Amino acid sequence: MNKWTTAENFVCVTSNSEQRRSAKGSQIAEFGPTLWILFLLLLFPMITFGTLGLRYVFLVNAARLAASAGAKCSTFQVDANPPKDCSAVNIANQIANQTANAFSHINITKVSCFIVSSPFAGGAISRQSTPLAKSADPNTNSYNFEVVIDGQLSPLVSNPSNWFVQIPGLGSPITTSARASVVFENTQGLTQ
Repeated sequence: MNKWTTAENFVCVTSNSEQRRSAKGSQIAEFGPTLWILFLLLLFPMITFGTLGLRYVFLVNAARLAASAGAKCSTFQVDANPPKDCSAVNIANQIANQTANAFSHINITKVSCFIVSSPFAGGAISRQSTPLAKSADPNTNSYNFEVVIDGQLSPLVSNPSNWFVQIPGLGSPITTSARASVVFENTQGLTQ
């Protein structure tokens, strides 16, 4: 009787270990497709959005550097003493394009420059892309140099042959703009 009991236990133990081994094998076999799905659903979109976010930061930095350099110029639109003293508009275009060209996958389509006049006493803020009609009055207004850069950010995976759906940011570029504003250091030249 002990023989049979031992043999039955042995058979039960053997079948339990085979079941455990079978379950381990199926877990390992299912782990690969699970990782692939996890990569497609979580990791790839995070990498894509991170790349686009980083490229947008480079575009914003180009606008910031262009506004900062343009605010130091002595004239707004007309070069005072070329090439040494360029106008704010020309230097902003040069700086924006140089900065964007330093990083790949950023294409600038347009650089717009504005004089933003803000009255100290409150009231309407004016924004113009042409020089001021009359001399600036720094006692009543604050004058900012604003740069708006329109551009395209290329996606992480380019799609030259249109084999993938044209989703902006995934298979085609995202069109966006960046804006920066800095106070003019020299307001006398805003009429030029």
